[in-house]
Amino acid sequence: MTSKKENIKTACVIGDPIDHSLSPLLHNHWIKVLGLKASYGRVQIKAETLKKEVTDCFKDQNFVGVNITLPHKQAALALAATASPEAKKAGAANLLVRRDGKLWAHNTDIEGFTAPLLKAQGQERWQNSTMVIIGAGGAARAALIGALTLNPHKIILLNRTDARARTLAKAFGGPVTAQPWSDRQNALHGADLLVNASAAGMTGKAALDLRCEGLAPDALVYDLIYTPLETSLLAEAKIAGYGALNGLDMLIAQARPSFEALFGVSPPSGEAGKAVLIKALEAKP
Repeated sequence: MTSKKENIKTACVIGDPIDHSLSPLLHNHWIKVLGLKASYGRVQIKAETLKKEVTDCFKDQNFVGVNITLPHKQAALALAATASPEAKKAGAANLLVRRDGKLWAHNTDIEGFTAPLLKAQGQERWQNSTMVIIGAGGAARAALIGALTLNPHKIILLNRTDARARTLAKAFGGPVTAQPWSDRQNALHGADLLVNASAAGMTGKAALDLRCEGLAPDALVYDLIYTPLETSLLAEAKIAGYGALNGLDMLIAQARPSFEALFGVSPPSGEAGKAVLIKALEAKP
């Protein structure tokens, strides 16, 4: 995880498991395009050694920071001396970097969630809108925090386990309410945005037991999954004439502020990075 060469900035993503992560492919593509003296890797770390291994990483002056994925995001926040408002609100961090000689934690998942929505239909579209979010885990929490920054009129939370949805909705309050899973189809009526922040539909998992019927005519369906690139939910949404976003849009959007924090420059604009990731995903058996 450290670099033997001088002036080569190094960073990595950590998790358990980690082999599936596309972050190194994306970050190294940007590094190459910009001609930076840098590298970005991936390292599997167990929960019991997280603190020691992260501390050891930052002993190397060429090590600029680390991205964190499951299951370490909450624990990573606890390792930091200071944290951004986003990380504090999420109760989790997906980025650790040095600030004034101390570890600073940030969470780019919130920006990662909202940026594709703003690009797709703009800020005004989401003000006073009705949103439906499926899930009650870390992804759903990030989606809720991000969605609230867009000033919707109502956010309906659905989860297969009703109690988890109610608990999360109560924690946020305001426009966030939970509805029973048994009433999920009715919850979609007139909604402007449908977000799947659950694992349903992911490769190897059962499909989401929900039809995107009853949404507003110009609604957007946003599935945070990117394996497969087109879930059954997104395929149905496109047939029905709704706009569609997949998890690759969020993955890239959350990586952009991470890259800037790590390497001190903005990543390249354009769709080249997305094309690299799509090619890699399509090549997988």
